[in-house]
Amino acid sequence: MVKKLLVVLVVVCLCSTVALAFDPMGPPLASQGKGNSSIGVDGSWTNTDMTRQPTDWSSANRWVKIKMYKVFGTYVYGLADNVDVFVRAGAGTLEWEKQSGRSYCWEGDDGDWDFIWGAGMRATLVEAPDVSWGFLAQFSDGTLTGSKEEDEYDYKGSYRVSLTEIQLAAGPTWNAAQGLKIYGGPFINLISGKFEEYHWGDKPRKPINEESWLGAYVGAQCELAPNCLLNIEWIQTQDGRGAAAGLIFRQ
Repeated sequence: MVKKLLVVLVVVCLCSTVALAFDPMGPPLASQGKGNSSIGVDGSWTNTDMTRQPTDWSSANRWVKIKMYKVFGTYVYGLADNVDVFVRAGAGTLEWEKQSGRSYCWEGDDGDWDFIWGAGMRATLVEAPDVSWGFLAQFSDGTLTGSKEEDEYDYKGSYRVSLTEIQLAAGPTWNAAQGLKIYGGPFINLISGKFEEYHWGDKPRKPINEESWLGAYVGAQCELAPNCLLNIEWIQTQDGRGAAAGLIFRQ
Protein backbone atom coordinates (compact mmCIF):
# COMPACT_ATOMS: atom_id res chain seq x y z
CA MET A 1 0.00 0.00 0.00
CA VAL A 2 2.87 2.42 0.77
CA LYS A 3 4.31 1.77 -2.69
CA LYS A 4 0.93 2.57 -4.27
CA LEU A 5 0.70 5.87 -2.45
CA LEU A 6 4.24 6.80 -3.49
CA VAL A 7 3.39 6.07 -7.11
CA VAL A 8 0.30 8.29 -6.82
CA LEU A 9 2.32 11.21 -5.46
CA VAL A 10 5.10 10.85 -8.02
CA VAL A 11 2.68 10.78 -10.96
CA VAL A 12 0.80 13.84 -9.76
CA CYS A 13 3.99 15.82 -9.18
CA LEU A 14 5.48 14.91 -12.54
CA CYS A 15 2.34 15.91 -14.38
CA SER A 16 1.61 19.11 -12.49
CA THR A 17 3.04 21.32 -15.22
CA VAL A 18 0.51 20.13 -17.77
CA ALA A 19 -2.68 19.86 -15.78
CA LEU A 20 -7.75 24.06 -12.83
CA ALA A 21 -11.00 23.25 -12.03
CA PHE A 22 -12.89 24.42 -9.03
CA ASP A 23 -14.60 21.07 -8.48
CA PRO A 24 -13.11 17.58 -8.05
CA MET A 25 -13.62 15.46 -11.17
CA GLY A 26 -12.37 11.90 -10.65
CA PRO A 27 -11.82 9.30 -13.40
CA PRO A 28 -13.78 10.05 -16.58
CA LEU A 29 -15.64 6.74 -16.62
CA ALA A 30 -18.47 4.89 -14.88
CA SER A 31 -17.37 2.54 -12.09
CA GLN A 32 -20.43 1.74 -9.95
CA GLY A 33 -22.28 -0.81 -12.04
CA LYS A 34 -26.04 -0.68 -12.53
CA GLY A 35 -27.96 -0.31 -9.29
CA ASN A 36 -24.88 0.15 -7.08
CA SER A 37 -24.02 3.29 -5.14
CA SER A 38 -21.27 4.98 -3.14
CA ILE A 39 -20.79 7.98 -0.91
CA GLY A 40 -17.72 10.18 -0.64
CA VAL A 41 -16.13 13.33 0.67
CA ASP A 42 -14.09 15.67 -1.56
CA GLY A 43 -12.07 18.84 -1.13
CA SER A 44 -10.49 21.20 -3.65
CA TRP A 45 -8.22 24.25 -3.77
CA THR A 46 -7.97 26.62 -6.72
CA ASN A 47 -5.75 29.61 -7.49
CA THR A 48 -6.90 31.42 -10.62
CA ASP A 49 -7.02 34.75 -12.44
CA MET A 50 -10.42 36.28 -13.15
CA THR A 51 -11.80 39.53 -14.51
CA ARG A 52 -14.51 41.73 -13.10
CA GLN A 53 -15.81 45.24 -13.63
CA PRO A 54 -14.94 47.41 -10.63
CA THR A 55 -17.89 49.81 -10.42
CA ASP A 56 -21.42 50.34 -11.67
CA TRP A 57 -20.32 53.41 -13.64
CA SER A 58 -17.36 51.83 -15.49
CA SER A 59 -17.27 49.18 -18.19
CA ALA A 60 -13.53 48.56 -17.74
CA ASN A 61 -12.39 45.09 -16.77
CA ARG A 62 -9.94 44.61 -13.92
CA TRP A 63 -7.74 41.57 -13.45
CA VAL A 64 -7.91 39.93 -10.03
CA LYS A 65 -6.50 36.77 -8.48
CA ILE A 66 -8.58 34.58 -6.23
CA LYS A 67 -8.22 31.44 -4.17
CA MET A 68 -11.21 29.18 -3.73
CA TYR A 69 -11.70 26.32 -1.30
CA LYS A 70 -14.53 23.78 -1.51
CA VAL A 71 -15.61 20.71 0.44
CA PHE A 72 -18.35 18.32 -0.67
CA GLY A 73 -20.25 15.25 0.37
CA THR A 74 -21.15 13.20 -2.73
CA TYR A 75 -23.63 10.44 -3.55
CA VAL A 76 -23.05 8.36 -6.71
CA TYR A 77 -25.53 5.93 -8.29
CA GLY A 78 -25.02 3.49 -11.17
CA LEU A 79 -27.79 4.34 -13.62
CA ALA A 80 -26.46 1.72 -16.04
CA ASP A 81 -23.33 -0.41 -16.30
CA ASN A 82 -21.66 2.36 -18.28
CA VAL A 83 -23.33 5.46 -16.77
CA ASP A 84 -23.03 6.91 -13.25
CA VAL A 85 -24.91 9.95 -11.97
CA PHE A 86 -24.07 11.90 -8.83
CA VAL A 87 -25.17 14.79 -6.63
CA ARG A 88 -22.99 16.71 -4.18
CA ALA A 89 -23.46 19.35 -1.51
CA GLY A 90 -21.04 21.23 0.68
CA ALA A 91 -19.51 24.64 1.30
CA GLY A 92 -17.01 27.00 -0.28
CA THR A 93 -15.13 30.22 0.38
CA LEU A 94 -13.21 32.83 -1.63
CA GLU A 95 -10.01 34.72 -0.85
CA TRP A 96 -9.38 37.81 -3.00
CA GLU A 97 -5.73 38.73 -3.27
CA LYS A 98 -4.86 42.34 -2.54
CA GLN A 99 -4.16 44.25 -5.75
CA SER A 100 -2.33 47.54 -6.31
CA GLY A 101 -4.47 50.64 -6.54
CA ARG A 102 -7.58 51.53 -4.61
CA SER A 103 -8.93 48.93 -2.22
CA TYR A 104 -12.36 47.43 -2.70
CA CYS A 105 -14.11 45.40 -0.08
CA TRP A 106 -13.45 41.99 -1.56
CA GLU A 107 -9.71 42.45 -2.07
CA GLY A 108 -7.46 41.14 0.66
CA ASP A 109 -10.46 39.58 2.40
CA ASP A 110 -11.08 36.05 3.59
CA GLY A 111 -14.69 35.24 2.79
CA ASP A 112 -17.36 33.31 4.64
CA TRP A 113 -18.09 29.61 4.18
CA ASP A 114 -21.35 29.30 2.20
CA PHE A 115 -23.50 26.51 0.77
CA ILE A 116 -22.63 25.05 -2.66
CA TRP A 117 -24.25 22.17 -4.49
CA GLY A 118 -23.82 20.36 -7.79
CA ALA A 119 -24.57 17.31 -9.92
CA GLY A 120 -23.14 15.43 -12.86
CA MET A 121 -22.57 12.18 -14.70
CA ARG A 122 -19.74 9.93 -15.87
CA ALA A 123 -19.90 7.49 -18.78
CA THR A 124 -17.63 4.77 -20.14
CA LEU A 125 -17.30 4.85 -23.92
CA VAL A 126 -14.67 2.15 -24.49
CA GLU A 127 -13.79 -0.42 -21.82
CA ALA A 128 -10.62 -2.49 -21.99
CA PRO A 129 -8.46 -4.40 -19.47
CA ASP A 130 -5.58 -1.90 -19.59
CA VAL A 131 -6.99 1.44 -20.75
CA SER A 132 -10.63 2.57 -20.81
CA TRP A 133 -12.02 5.77 -22.32
CA GLY A 134 -14.90 7.90 -21.14
CA PHE A 135 -16.16 11.37 -20.30
CA LEU A 136 -17.75 13.36 -17.49
CA ALA A 137 -20.05 16.37 -17.27
CA GLN A 138 -20.75 18.27 -14.06
CA PHE A 139 -21.84 21.62 -12.67
CA SER A 140 -21.90 23.42 -9.34
CA ASP A 141 -23.71 26.51 -8.10
CA GLY A 142 -23.46 28.73 -5.05
CA THR A 143 -23.38 32.24 -3.63
CA LEU A 144 -20.28 33.18 -1.65
CA THR A 145 -20.16 36.15 0.71
CA GLY A 146 -17.72 38.19 2.77
CA SER A 147 -17.19 41.55 4.43
CA LYS A 148 -14.37 43.96 5.29
CA GLU A 149 -13.64 47.04 7.38
CA GLU A 150 -10.82 49.57 6.86
CA ASP A 151 -10.02 52.15 9.53
CA GLU A 152 -7.96 54.30 7.15
CA TYR A 153 -10.96 55.32 5.05
CA ASP A 154 -13.68 54.54 7.59
CA TYR A 155 -14.70 51.88 5.11
CA LYS A 156 -17.23 49.12 5.68
CA GLY A 157 -18.45 46.86 2.95
CA SER A 158 -19.73 43.43 2.06
CA TYR A 159 -20.14 41.39 -1.09
CA ARG A 160 -22.06 38.50 -2.62
CA VAL A 161 -20.58 36.51 -5.51
CA SER A 162 -22.93 34.16 -7.36
CA LEU A 163 -20.96 31.57 -9.34
CA THR A 164 -22.00 28.76 -11.65
CA GLU A 165 -19.38 26.36 -12.98
CA ILE A 166 -19.70 23.79 -15.77
CA GLN A 167 -17.03 21.20 -16.57
CA LEU A 168 -16.80 18.82 -19.51
CA ALA A 169 -13.90 16.36 -19.62
CA ALA A 170 -12.85 13.29 -21.59
CA GLY A 171 -9.87 10.99 -21.53
CA PRO A 172 -8.35 7.63 -20.65
CA THR A 173 -8.15 5.72 -17.38
CA TRP A 174 -5.13 3.41 -17.14
CA ASN A 175 -5.06 0.38 -14.85
CA ALA A 176 -1.46 0.94 -13.80
CA ALA A 177 -1.35 -1.81 -11.17
CA GLN A 178 -3.68 -3.79 -8.99
CA GLY A 179 -5.72 -1.24 -7.04
CA LEU A 180 -4.18 1.76 -8.83
CA LYS A 181 -5.62 3.79 -11.72
CA ILE A 182 -4.11 6.80 -13.47
CA TYR A 183 -6.50 9.10 -15.33
CA GLY A 184 -6.71 12.51 -16.99
CA GLY A 185 -7.27 14.44 -20.17
CA PRO A 186 -8.43 17.80 -21.53
CA PHE A 187 -11.48 19.58 -20.18
CA ILE A 188 -13.62 22.64 -20.77
CA ASN A 189 -14.21 24.77 -17.69
CA LEU A 190 -16.84 27.52 -17.82
CA ILE A 191 -17.40 29.90 -14.91
CA SER A 192 -19.92 32.72 -14.93
CA GLY A 193 -21.68 34.79 -12.32
CA LYS A 194 -22.18 38.20 -10.82
CA PHE A 195 -20.97 40.04 -7.77
CA GLU A 196 -22.83 42.55 -5.65
CA GLU A 197 -20.78 44.96 -3.57
CA TYR A 198 -22.27 47.08 -0.80
CA HIS A 199 -20.32 50.15 0.33
CA TRP A 200 -21.05 53.81 0.93
CA GLY A 201 -24.58 53.29 -0.29
CA ASP A 202 -23.34 51.90 -3.64
CA LYS A 203 -24.51 48.52 -4.90
CA PRO A 204 -22.89 47.63 -8.22
CA ARG A 205 -23.80 44.35 -9.91
CA LYS A 206 -21.26 43.22 -12.49
CA PRO A 207 -20.36 40.03 -14.33
CA ILE A 208 -17.37 37.94 -13.31
CA ASN A 209 -15.73 35.44 -15.62
CA GLU A 210 -12.75 33.13 -15.66
CA GLU A 211 -10.03 34.13 -18.10
CA SER A 212 -9.21 30.59 -19.25
CA TRP A 213 -11.77 27.98 -20.25
CA LEU A 214 -9.60 25.17 -21.65
CA GLY A 215 -7.34 23.05 -19.49
CA ALA A 216 -6.12 19.59 -18.61
CA TYR A 217 -6.05 17.43 -15.51
CA VAL A 218 -4.31 14.34 -14.20
CA GLY A 219 -5.07 12.18 -11.21
CA ALA A 220 -4.70 8.84 -9.54
CA GLN A 221 -7.14 6.57 -7.75
CA CYS A 222 -5.79 4.16 -5.17
CA GLU A 223 -7.64 1.35 -3.41
CA LEU A 224 -7.00 1.72 0.30
CA ALA A 225 -9.36 -1.11 1.28
CA PRO A 226 -11.85 -3.33 -0.62
CA ASN A 227 -14.59 -0.69 -0.30
CA CYS A 228 -12.52 2.49 0.13
CA LEU A 229 -10.81 4.50 -2.64
CA LEU A 230 -8.57 7.59 -2.56
CA ASN A 231 -8.50 10.15 -5.39
CA ILE A 232 -5.75 12.77 -5.86
CA GLU A 233 -5.82 15.28 -8.75
CA TRP A 234 -3.93 18.22 -10.21
CA ILE A 235 -5.80 20.53 -12.58
CA GLN A 236 -4.60 23.51 -14.63
CA THR A 237 -5.62 26.11 -17.20
CA GLN A 238 -3.53 28.87 -18.72
CA ASP A 239 -4.27 31.28 -15.86
CA GLY A 240 -4.93 28.98 -12.94
CA ARG A 241 -4.17 25.78 -11.15
CA GLY A 242 -5.82 23.59 -8.56
CA ALA A 243 -5.65 20.39 -6.56
CA ALA A 244 -8.30 18.04 -5.23
CA ALA A 245 -8.52 14.94 -3.10
CA GLY A 246 -11.32 12.70 -1.91
CA LEU A 247 -12.37 9.43 -0.33
CA ILE A 248 -15.00 7.11 -1.83
CA PHE A 249 -16.86 4.51 0.20
CA ARG A 250 -18.66 1.85 -1.81
CA GLN A 251 -21.89 0.49 -0.36
